[in-house]
Amino acid sequence: MKQHFFFILFICACLSLPAQEREKRPLWKVELAGALNNYDAWEVEPSVAFLPLDYVGISLGLLFTQPYRDNHPTGLSLDKQFQWAYTDKYAPSYLLALRPALQLNTPKWWVGRDKDYALFLTLSPGLTLPLPANRSFNIDYYPNKEGIWTALRREYVQNKGARTVYYHLRAALSLETDGGLIFSLGYTCSDFDLYGGSRNLTVEGRKLTLPAHKLMHSVSAGIGYRF
Repeated sequence: MKQHFFFILFICACLSLPAQEREKRPLWKVELAGALNNYDAWEVEPSVAFLPLDYVGISLGLLFTQPYRDNHPTGLSLDKQFQWAYTDKYAPSYLLALRPALQLNTPKWWVGRDKDYALFLTLSPGLTLPLPANRSFNIDYYPNKEGIWTALRREYVQNKGARTVYYHLRAALSLETDGGLIFSLGYTCSDFDLYGGSRNLTVEGRKLTLPAHKLMHSVSAGIGYRF
């Protein structure tokens, strides 16, 4: 009877080991990535991912982006009496966007003398949702005279009819340590229009002169942690 008891105890202990290993598998990943894109803009994107399966998960990022080259158009009023200008030189471009995505990972390839580093690829198809979709900002009017830059009036303008959903696809090569630290290099292709929130906006009866919409290409580097 005692032998049967110890045999059952041994079997239960063996069966519990895989379950304990599954429980210890990290399910969450946080990451901070920085990128440059072909709109002459920088990007910073913190994100969090939930990976309930070994190779499949979901992620949510918050994209911060801004052109690093000055795009500060000015113009004349219809009566030619005033010049106008944005109060914020980056007003026409998006600043924030949400990025929910599906995350697909390849099996890890363990490298190093002690096999304590892993290489893997990640493919992330997802959505880019600008916040807010329609841009709004203030415009100052100055007398159309040389040397006078005191605003005489301010006008609030708001865009309408902007697109609310864009798509993106990100591919990344990552190196993970056995401690959970992750370094990655990535490339993102998206139809996200950095100036989409101001395309329909008019000032003095004219649409703004903005960079043309094009397919966005971004190259990024990131650091993350799996826990």
